[in-house]
Amino acid sequence: MMRRTGYWLCLACVASGLPARTEPGLVGTFTDGTRKTSFVAASPNFYLESGESIHPSLSPEFRGEWSGSLRILENAEYEFSNDVTLNGKTSRKHTLSGGTYAFSLSYSRGRGPASLRLLWRTTAFDWEPVPRGAWSHSMRDEAGRQIERGRKLVLEAACASCHRSTSTEGMERNVPSLAGIGGRTNAKWLYAWLNRHQVAAHTPVQSADLTAHLSTLRSASTPGAAKANEVSVGKGGELFGTLGCAHCHTLSGLGSKYTFDVLTDELLRNHRPSMMLNREDAVSLAAYLIRSTDGDYEKAAPAGDALRGAEALASLGCVSCHERRGNARPLAALRSAECRLILTKWDKGGKEAVESFLRGPADRSPAPVYEFPVRLAKYNCTACHRPGTDAPGLDGAGEKLKTSWIGAVLWEKKRIRPGRELRMPDYSENEMRPWLSSFAKVEGLAPGDGATPPAFADAKRAEGLGMLGTNPKTKGMSCIGCHDWGAYKSLGEEGPQLIDAASRMRFDWFERWMRNPARILSGTSMPNYFSSLPRARAVDSIHTLWAGLELGAKAPVPDGYRAGDLEVYGEAKPVPGKEAILVRWDMPEATPAAIAVGLPGGLSYCFDAGENRVLYAWSGGFIDLKGTLLRKTDPNRRTPTAGLVGEIFWRGTEFPIRMGPERRIPQRRFKGYRLIDGFPQFHYQIDGLDVFEKLTPVMGQKAIRRELTFSRVDQQVFFEGRAVPRGTNVKLEAKLSQ
Repeated sequence: MMRRTGYWLCLACVASGLPARTEPGLVGTFTDGTRKTSFVAASPNFYLESGESIHPSLSPEFRGEWSGSLRILENAEYEFSNDVTLNGKTSRKHTLSGGTYAFSLSYSRGRGPASLRLLWRTTAFDWEPVPRGAWSHSMRDEAGRQIERGRKLVLEAACASCHRSTSTEGMERNVPSLAGIGGRTNAKWLYAWLNRHQVAAHTPVQSADLTAHLSTLRSASTPGAAKANEVSVGKGGELFGTLGCAHCHTLSGLGSKYTFDVLTDELLRNHRPSMMLNREDAVSLAAYLIRSTDGDYEKAAPAGDALRGAEALASLGCVSCHERRGNARPLAALRSAECRLILTKWDKGGKEAVESFLRGPADRSPAPVYEFPVRLAKYNCTACHRPGTDAPGLDGAGEKLKTSWIGAVLWEKKRIRPGRELRMPDYSENEMRPWLSSFAKVEGLAPGDGATPPAFADAKRAEGLGMLGTNPKTKGMSCIGCHDWGAYKSLGEEGPQLIDAASRMRFDWFERWMRNPARILSGTSMPNYFSSLPRARAVDSIHTLWAGLELGAKAPVPDGYRAGDLEVYGEAKPVPGKEAILVRWDMPEATPAAIAVGLPGGLSYCFDAGENRVLYAWSGGFIDLKGTLLRKTDPNRRTPTAGLVGEIFWRGTEFPIRMGPERRIPQRRFKGYRLIDGFPQFHYQIDGLDVFEKLTPVMGQKAIRRELTFSRVDQQVFFEGRAVPRGTNVKLEAKLSQ
């Protein structure tokens, strides 16, 4: 069996108090009665089938604990789904103030399926998983650190490509096959690359011999001729950035390696994973990439002996990685970090770490939750699925999406935003299916579709469909303002496709998302419709919405997409009633994150969630959407904005809050909003400080009352030039008036 411990990280338990140095995640220390191991996971959650274990070196029956630190942001009484120990006190309920607490949670697993999913709630929010960002641990177990580092070095060196066993699945490194290499690469490039590629020690003469031999390896087919022009080059440069190629690749002299025809064929047919390129895209990318050359790869290669090159290919161990012919001793049989073939370039500490890993406990059980981050690293998923890119984060994907849908995305080309420039690759089912269930298991959930929704009557489904549209007579929530419905494009922003929402999302996740979107995705532009409602009423409305979504492609098109809809119910000129109206729309002088708010009595204002401030206020009416509902751009390709009904009586010129003695403008982050007594309360952060802002009309005046609450002021803060008192939940009032 292969020996391996702690890919996540390997450490000991946090003692107590605030650690001097912390890293994300919790320490898991578990034993099966015979063996004991420590590792770090992003969260304590897991789901295991019969026969699976929390760690590959342990049998399926184990016991132990998670330990580390839990960060609390808000003062409240917290209730947990399990007994947890915080600063030495064990209970399901803890009254906590903002700060960091020493945490531990014991767990014992017997036979059969098992799961742990730690949830919490307060009076401010309902049951939800404790977010991964709340966990941390201190690095104190040096032995554990050594093992973790050793495993990483073994993975990077692809040791399992030679030293194989039945347990090394997933540890091999993906490298290209040598089949046909002579027909697709230039000999000059091949020689120079072999000289640089000192994975196994070899001489320039051997490089020449290898080049001579590899140049004879040609496929029977030849690529077709490709043609390009300067327009193709420009498009290729754009595609290289927008498709996501740049997240994994640099240009690195491809013009010295390939001919234009070969590179086009490689991109179109042989790139793995498939980027689903059409021929025009492949030609354009090749035309752009082929312009990158490297002078060191353009020098003539010395003559070599092809027969000696074939012998060197075998003696140097090249086929172990490139042709997957590893036949050396299994990894589990090794004790030393010394290798007779591979130049690992490990220093003394690195060799000690590798030897600590090799001498660790051997595998006993499948451990899919433990292996999940190994797979993510192998396929480089986080190159795109990370903050700063358009790709969604992978944390919580198995909680949100049905397992069948994730599979359809990975190997059936299912996409909810097919027009998005950043492109999700297409993989093979044989490659992806073995670890598909792990997306749910790392969230502590059984793979599958999640909770079963109630049975809905036809009338309930019709009511839910009405909520999707813009017709106020059917309680329309204007979902189609941001979401496509099949071939019908959204009226404004471009959110995920709605027509197949019930096919891809787990019902239990959808219910939690609709209750309070910002609790799941901080800074989301998704409105918070239901958090201010009583739970029973909110749940009923959410279920009604789901009932409409379940109709999917069988449903009639929601109201609001067709020009005739506007004449029926006057959606082009919404009018506030007893409560405020909120419309997310392109507004004059605002970012695309603008929110128009119409108040009772004829006053309105524009809050820009991109700038986290009120831009202006007007009187006399609300907004006029004629000409913008059914088109996204005008003849000049500019985005049309809503018209203001009335006249502006107040305008803000800058962000009103300043920080510190230098009175600088703080970093801002929008956190969403919720309705309180029919009026929105906006939530944003300034340098990490939570601010809540609610605006209500001043009856009988052309003025809007501005109520702000600062969660905690422990430094100099100024609002409109005046100092904000220090303390917690500090409240201020101001007016928007002429």
